[in-house]
Amino acid sequence: MRAAAIATFLLATLITWPTLIAPTSAVLGHPGNDVWNHIWGYWWVAEELGHGRFPLATSLMHFPDTSKLFFIDTFGALITLPIQWALGPVAAINAIMFLCFWAAGFAAWLLGRHVLTTLRGPGPVTDRLAFLVAIAYAASPHLIAQAYNGITETLFAAGLPFTTLAVLRLYERPTVRRGLVAGLTGAVSVMANQYFGLFAIIGAVVLLGTHAWARRDRVHWRALPMPVVVGGVMALVLVAPGLLGFAATLDSADSIVHRDADFVLQSLMNHNMTDVVSLVHPGKFYSPDLKSMTGEDLLIVTYVGWTLLCLAGLGVVEMRAGDRVHWMVWVLVFGVLCLGPYLYVGGSYVTVDDRKIPLPFLALFRVSSAFQRISHPFRFIMGVQLGLGILAVGGLARRPAWTHGLAMTLILGESLLGSPAPWPLARADVAMPAYTQALRDDPVPGAVVDLPINVPNLERAVYLHYQTVTGRPIPYSLNEPLPPILSRSHLARAILVAEGGRLDTLPPSLGSLDLVVAGRAMARLGVRYVVVHEAMYPAERLAQVLAILRTALGPETTNTGVGERIWKLEQPAASTAGGGAA
Repeated sequence: MRAAAIATFLLATLITWPTLIAPTSAVLGHPGNDVWNHIWGYWWVAEELGHGRFPLATSLMHFPDTSKLFFIDTFGALITLPIQWALGPVAAINAIMFLCFWAAGFAAWLLGRHVLTTLRGPGPVTDRLAFLVAIAYAASPHLIAQAYNGITETLFAAGLPFTTLAVLRLYERPTVRRGLVAGLTGAVSVMANQYFGLFAIIGAVVLLGTHAWARRDRVHWRALPMPVVVGGVMALVLVAPGLLGFAATLDSADSIVHRDADFVLQSLMNHNMTDVVSLVHPGKFYSPDLKSMTGEDLLIVTYVGWTLLCLAGLGVVEMRAGDRVHWMVWVLVFGVLCLGPYLYVGGSYVTVDDRKIPLPFLALFRVSSAFQRISHPFRFIMGVQLGLGILAVGGLARRPAWTHGLAMTLILGESLLGSPAPWPLARADVAMPAYTQALRDDPVPGAVVDLPINVPNLERAVYLHYQTVTGRPIPYSLNEPLPPILSRSHLARAILVAEGGRLDTLPPSLGSLDLVVAGRAMARLGVRYVVVHEAMYPAERLAQVLAILRTALGPETTNTGVGERIWKLEQPAASTAGGGAA
């Protein structure tokens, strides 16, 4: 087991290199993706807890309102609090990504060893061959792409193999202790990531059904109900507070994140499709290609790899029927669910008589509230990876030892170099502009309006990164193109025209009086600073925005000389941070 821990540690190091030796200088993930939101979330959770509040609402986003929010990776933020207190949120993010790859590999190794032991018995060969499951799972193209996307909570993949191992052991010898272990691993999986929690439940049902069908002799059916009930009750007690807190922050008028069924269905249909071709197309092939569709740098990767598929096919041939059926059904169930609500092939929906072909996911979506929260069905591919890995080691169980090393090398090489997964992983520079400290030190309260406005939401989220130093509220929030305070502002509307309109030059008259009044109204609302980030503007747009701001607010208070123009707004004596039009 120690050797497996070391081997999976080295695997995680390879995938995330050089993060282990430079945990604070850059963060894993593309800067145009979710990294800034997650850095902010880790920082915010620590700040709220430090002030004696559980993080369920914030006034730092969506200024001037206080809004409900449950940070999606609260679990990761909590378990890395010591790292954050010592080194900051960037180190905490990098640590959790590394630990997730390590834990996913080690958990998959444990599951693989357990299955292999039933096939060929225990021993050093079994221990070595089980590492193939670790590679197939932890180094899967999908998981590497999720790290590129900077979405930390989707890396908590260890919950699925850990829970599956606990469930298998429970089926083989039902005891209350094993029921509690299964309940605990399942609860942790749900708390870390609701997707993998659901995957673990589905996997447990699949294994129970296949045991009832093909291996009834392996389950002590009379002794099973009590441990299952005890474990289930314990799991429910553990996850209920977090799920209730999460549910309380969704879908109300003052929620930052909305996930009603209609919104999720639109995401499934227009953004998060799973292309069947992508499962088997090697190279840098992306369908849907979100970059060309929406300008996003997010990657949807579901490639499983031809080496793994061939080895899994060998397992289907080599394994006994009663041993292979569990994992064949497992792969089939997760594979079908991975495809989402309708069949999507080669970049478009397949239709018959102008009607899309529905898949089982759609039926579950219609009847299950759990599935109505699933806006990314392609994540089911991780269940496919795990099942294929188990079948692959089953196919190699009786093969010479040299084939084992060759198979692992081929799987890892294809995943890192031959798949759509971007490796080495992108890293975002986290250097903080010097001006942020000056804003923090200003004793006068007030919000910051960062410009430009008209940039993609995930790219604009870098303003949240700056907020981790300034501590000042901003009007922007998650997934909201134009915050209400800016949509009502004449000054902000003029800036938007300058940023994204078709003007070659500004009109002769800027409506100076209207702009000055709008600038003063913004100050009355509680805005203390307006910061222009020059590097995010084309030169001609920057000149127009500066002209508008100078008309409305006067000359800039500070030109940092390194990329920022800053206006400090004087706060009227009777200013309010509430309503009013800007």
